[in-house]
Amino acid sequence: MRGRAKITPEEAIANEPAPNSTRRWREGIAKIKDAQWLPDSHVPRGVRSPHFWIIAALMAVLAFVYYADKIFGNGDNFFTTVHDLHRVLLLIPVLYAAVLFRVWGALIASFVFLGILLPRALLVSPYPDPLFRALVFFGIAILVSLLIAVQLNRLDAERKAKLELEAANQELTLYAQRFRESQEQLIHAEKLTSLGQMAAAIAHELNNPLAGVLVYTRLLSKKLGGETFSREEAATYLERMESEISRSSQIIRSLLDFARQSEPSFGAVDMKQVIDQVLTIVGHQAELQKIEVLREISPSLPRVMADFDQMQQVFTNLILNAIQAMPDGGKLTLRGLEVDGRVRLDIQDTGCGISKENLNKLFTPFFTTKEKGKGVGLGLAVAHGIMERHKGRIEVQSEVGKGTIFSVYLEVHHEGKG
Repeated sequence: MRGRAKITPEEAIANEPAPNSTRRWREGIAKIKDAQWLPDSHVPRGVRSPHFWIIAALMAVLAFVYYADKIFGNGDNFFTTVHDLHRVLLLIPVLYAAVLFRVWGALIASFVFLGILLPRALLVSPYPDPLFRALVFFGIAILVSLLIAVQLNRLDAERKAKLELEAANQELTLYAQRFRESQEQLIHAEKLTSLGQMAAAIAHELNNPLAGVLVYTRLLSKKLGGETFSREEAATYLERMESEISRSSQIIRSLLDFARQSEPSFGAVDMKQVIDQVLTIVGHQAELQKIEVLREISPSLPRVMADFDQMQQVFTNLILNAIQAMPDGGKLTLRGLEVDGRVRLDIQDTGCGISKENLNKLFTPFFTTKEKGKGVGLGLAVAHGIMERHKGRIEVQSEVGKGTIFSVYLEVHHEGKG
């Protein structure tokens, strides 16, 4: 059975829920960084803004309170004695301007604040060092308002940068989706190319059993028309016909499975089953070229985390390449074992080999050493891409005149992880 999962291992890890406390902490930090609670820095400026008139009105009212004792005469009440509190109240419109209009608002409102303080400090203040006291309040006002304005500008810039980053990320996700779709189309196109290369051998593979069925049908027809009809002999013919038809049906089923386009689905895959399926399709081609196929696969070979169809495509391509490298016959060895916690599968041939200068180009798209019409140079490139998506790798060793070994490494499937 083919193991199937709805998502890849990487997606499963990414979607794993975080603990509640960690999740709440992340959400809180995200809200602060979003700064969605901040007022928009692009509010209307000058007399067009209602905030301008609110700030001006506040300044006027608080300035009136600040000078009330000189307007109405000396008194002994709250509105005419607590002058430091009046100065603090005048900071409210300054901070308001800093929040709404940022740096320019903070600067203008601070100097207006100073303009309100200076006449009293220079002309009528009864306190010692009145100018110094006024400048201290002005310094506090301008420093605090500028600090607030700069920090709000920074948060505003971070918010805009985040929005731009989110937009760029969405665009990147769209491009990545298109790339995956293109990659799937390329994989399917390479499948069809491989099928084209196998067409002649497969036609021969199907022709033999059908010819056998035709021969047995004619023999049965002749026996039925004569006097030498034997039930036992007829049963033998029918059994052989059934066997040949079943073999043809299996070949066709394997071809349909291989040719169909399907979404990648990761799960536990038995690589012995993958190799059996591939040999069902290409095995006869090896026989036609007098190639001996040896299987040295460990009976305890563990399953791997992979997509069955894409693994079938990788090994169909590698085994076909090995067969094509031995046009005059040879030996094809399929080896499987576990090495350092990974499954390694070797496809070894005794063919013509690959020169050193071509080894580094093997997985380059459209690079091929085959004769024109026998390959477009996509098979190994697609196989390499499939292995990267499986977090595996392909290695190659070759020597001209002695043969080639392609080694495929895949992650072992562990129960409960896929």
